[in-house]
Amino acid sequence: MRIIAMIRTIFPCLTIVTCAGLLDAKKMPEEQSGYEKSRDIGLKASKGAEILFDGSMKSVQENWEMWPKQDMEITWKIMDNPNGDGKTLMTDGGKSWGSHDLVTKKKYSSYEGHVEFIMMGARGDGKPDGYTNSGVYMQNRYEIQIESPKGKNIEDPYNWKIGGHGIAAFCMDRVPDRNAWRPNGQWHAFHFIFKDAKWDGDKKIANARATVWWNGIKVHNNAEIQKANGGIKVTSAPGGLKLQEHGQDVRYRNVWMIDQGS
Repeated sequence: MRIIAMIRTIFPCLTIVTCAGLLDAKKMPEEQSGYEKSRDIGLKASKGAEILFDGSMKSVQENWEMWPKQDMEITWKIMDNPNGDGKTLMTDGGKSWGSHDLVTKKKYSSYEGHVEFIMMGARGDGKPDGYTNSGVYMQNRYEIQIESPKGKNIEDPYNWKIGGHGIAAFCMDRVPDRNAWRPNGQWHAFHFIFKDAKWDGDKKIANARATVWWNGIKVHNNAEIQKANGGIKVTSAPGGLKLQEHGQDVRYRNVWMIDQGS
């Protein structure tokens, strides 16, 4: 008991933070410590932002093209919001990952951006259950994973650990610092600030960095991003924002970017 008392005396903040972290793991994002509503769903585009999807197919045709075959007709579809008003953009066209992705025509180096998405499971049945996968790619290189917890109870956000291929991870590189899961059929948001890698000519001298909020919870804080996951080769050239088609029903809305240059 004396040892415990001494630890509490010497490290009171450590004890409090640890307990808070454990409690946060059993709460919805908006109930967790550090939640920022201004980085969650419903965030309106900032002044000067480029609106990449406003609910219309016109905005898709003006701002996006298919990947990896840019001359392919856009296969993604405009669909009703399954959980509220408005229109959404549904992944469509492919049965496996990487053949029918959507990427912005404009290429970016450093930027702030916002993407909202809802995971609906198998395509065509209208039920928000089952495994779901997609991804948001910084510069068409570094993937922020979208994935429901495979093989687990998707209604329970507490009994699973997010791994290197799990939601909000930089795929196969860095897991999120917190779990801000919402069940399938509810809207999620990624808000991100991405800083391009630093280059000396064609030589990379510093890795890219990113700060990411998932559902209003900061899960990557100016984190160094080392590994690309598909898309274009890592060079000093800018790249587009890419949304991945993986064969399931994932719908997007409220997609915008603020170009911060090189």
